[in-house]
Amino acid sequence: MKIINKYILDELKGPTILAIFVFTFIFLLDIVVTMMEQIIVKGISVFDILRLLSFYIPPILTQTIPIGMFLGIMICFTKFSRNSESVAMISTGMSIRDILKPILAVAIGAALFIIFLQESIIPRSFIKLKYVGAKIAYENPVFQLKEKTFIDNLDEYSIYVDEVDSEGKAKNIIAFEKPEDKSKFPMVLIGEEAFWKDNSIILKESQFVSFDETGKKNLVGTFDEKRVILTAYFQDLNIKIKDVEALSITELLKNLKKVDETEVLKYKIEIFRKLALVFSTIPLAVIGFTLSLGHHRISKKYSFILAMLVIFAYIIFLNIGIVMANAGRLNPFIATWAPNILLYLLGYKLYRVKEVRGI
Repeated sequence: MKIINKYILDELKGPTILAIFVFTFIFLLDIVVTMMEQIIVKGISVFDILRLLSFYIPPILTQTIPIGMFLGIMICFTKFSRNSESVAMISTGMSIRDILKPILAVAIGAALFIIFLQESIIPRSFIKLKYVGAKIAYENPVFQLKEKTFIDNLDEYSIYVDEVDSEGKAKNIIAFEKPEDKSKFPMVLIGEEAFWKDNSIILKESQFVSFDETGKKNLVGTFDEKRVILTAYFQDLNIKIKDVEALSITELLKNLKKVDETEVLKYKIEIFRKLALVFSTIPLAVIGFTLSLGHHRISKKYSFILAMLVIFAYIIFLNIGIVMANAGRLNPFIATWAPNILLYLLGYKLYRVKEVRGI
């Protein structure tokens, strides 16, 4: 029995990992397309883009692990049925319940891993995502450079950009130095042309104007080139998580009593949604197992199509429920758990049919 269970787990490992990888890549496609603009147009390095993408992966995995496991189980047991291996397992005295045990172990393990992601990894990933995104914006100011824009989130300067050409160079730029003494007037730098380099803005053919305590011009000068260093202050930067999707279930429950009434609904929906994803692994595993077991003529192509139908139906019903819950038309629990309840009922029904028939 242990040898067969080990064989099932070994055969299941490859298709499941591949399916999770494929679904994760599909979910990342939209983000990758957006990131490509930053690489091609705005000069962000591929390494920085990969770092940002890595922080998007954990929350995506909470969705792709259940459906990837479901498809992996279908592919694995379709192969067993086509090769009559499932018949051989039954002939050795194994029941449907015995064959299902390692599948349930995988499903429970997947559920525990999703909880680990939600409670530990995802909150840190969102903090890192914001941190690295802000760091890139400071180290590569062109990342946030737009025409007719006033940039006031730098440490030492406020900058106004009038025009930006196709090469990323700014035209007609004004920089206001932020004095330590707020009562003093800032020094003003005016440049006809500017570009970003090494955490600095280089002003060309420009002038500076300083003012005295009364606001009158104190000093005026011109220069061919001026380097304005943009200080990035990340060592002491403390970024708080505000998006509910970035919070763990524990943090959502703690904050539920503290938030405004307008936010309570959003918190409840997110709590039930996260729990629904965790507990979707078990019925999806059972359904994948029962749909593929015993169908000798079913091919990988048809098992994939069947799996897609179940998966997309689950995702569509879940999203419709969330939309209705946000609109106040449906209870948050019912909205997020109705698809799960349907999965449990379908899984139980298919399992009972297989148990009665023997295979």
